[in-house]
Amino acid sequence: MTDVAAASLVLRDASPDTIVILEPRDGHQFPNGVVAESEVELPIVARRWWNPTCPISKFDQKLVDQFLSLTQFPKLPSRPEACVGWGPGLTPAGDDVVVGMLITFHALGRPGLSKDLYAVCRKDATTAYSFELLRYASRGQAARPVLDLMETLTGFGDLGRAICSLSNFGATSGGYVMEGVRQALSDAFKSDPV
Repeated sequence: MTDVAAASLVLRDASPDTIVILEPRDGHQFPNGVVAESEVELPIVARRWWNPTCPISKFDQKLVDQFLSLTQFPKLPSRPEACVGWGPGLTPAGDDVVVGMLITFHALGRPGLSKDLYAVCRKDATTAYSFELLRYASRGQAARPVLDLMETLTGFGDLGRAICSLSNFGATSGGYVMEGVRQALSDAFKSDPV
């Protein structure tokens, strides 16, 4: 039997669409993640030690340009909102791109762009788990590797390290999240400078 890096729990006391991720102590710190105090036994005693919310900040233009020039992004067959549910896995590639866009719009203080994008994402087009992460992202909440990239683009952190960390996030999620960041930067700044 292989070790599981993260597992999802559906809580009976919460609303039907609430999903909580049980993570190891050194996990990715998902916005809906918890870490058990000890070995997993029922009832679970959990604690949270991270803030999953991305602060609104001004991006550093040089870092944004460097990010865009250093990375090769995987592409989607059409617009991200039309690709929700596209791709294999618990978080399909289309959803990962939308997560990257939602977080970037939030970080840039563009709630209208985030709200409009989230409004066209169809819940029935993807997995319950992935749609839950889209919902969190629409509120500016994401896993730690995604937040690290946002912080780095504002001038706090090492860009190479943030890209490497996010590249290793999930089987393909990190690359597609970065494609979402790229698309959001393009959409947000068609007329405005960073």
